[in-house]
Amino acid sequence: MKNILFASTALVAASFATTTLAADPITASIRGYAHIGLLYQDNGADPEIGILNDGEIHFRFRGTSDNGLTFDGEVELESFTSLDQVDEYWARVSGSWGSIKIGADDSASEDHEVGVFYGPGAHAAYFDGFQSVLFSTNAGDVPSIRYATPTFSGFSASVDWAPDSTADGAAPNNQQITFGNNQQRWSVGASWSGEFSGVDIALGGGYLDGDLFPSARYHLGAQIGYQGFSFGVHFDSAASDLDDDGAIALGLQYQTGPWTFGGGWAFTTGGPDAMNWGIWAVYGLAPGVNATLSYEGNDVNGVYDTT
Repeated sequence: MKNILFASTALVAASFATTTLAADPITASIRGYAHIGLLYQDNGADPEIGILNDGEIHFRFRGTSDNGLTFDGEVELESFTSLDQVDEYWARVSGSWGSIKIGADDSASEDHEVGVFYGPGAHAAYFDGFQSVLFSTNAGDVPSIRYATPTFSGFSASVDWAPDSTADGAAPNNQQITFGNNQQRWSVGASWSGEFSGVDIALGGGYLDGDLFPSARYHLGAQIGYQGFSFGVHFDSAASDLDDDGAIALGLQYQTGPWTFGGGWAFTTGGPDAMNWGIWAVYGLAPGVNATLSYEGNDVNGVYDTT
């Protein structure tokens, strides 16, 4: 009990000191997104027409101190009833030395995913989408502590550690303890991006392991862009429960004026046959408002599904 009281006192003192030194006081803002529309799904037996209604409200705060430190954070609230009602939530302190973040967010490995394109909100995708049979294995929004380097000549890296890799969705509470649970998780990622004679190039990769994983997981990706065209390739070592050998994803995207066209194909590298593909066209109706038409399909051992 004394340790808990001491920690609370330290936090209060730190908060008071931050307020005293603040060059730019903490301010709050609200952002978010909404995806609404119609969808048609055909799983080979029972075609259905449905409604798409997905969104989040993001509460953010940010402030700076006289010594150059930046303090910010975010809480993401689902706009529909869900077991995972609060999605990501974290607080961070940043400086010229990098940043330290505590809270539930994408893993350090996932932060450096390169070579995959998504339609708006990943509702249209060929890899790691809402309807995909092949998906990234970066362990989700687990409460963790993370260090990220500053970006230097296009290069950045980060590393994180989570005491309980099962604490996601409706599971987490306000304390995560490691003692005796054998559920720790850790990850590291790095990426680089640059431009040469009008050609944009990006490389990235990540590594993730933990007590509950049968083996370590990693991903590698590359992306190249020129005059509105972008091509990406991505490999994930354990991209679904269907296959332990991983998957390869190939994608292409083109942007011109208010239009964006994209799509790709992903497939397993061994074990049971599984494929996922998708295409989409997006038109910008107004700032922050897009209209999308998309198609996604998948095949697992000859069982065909489309959305």
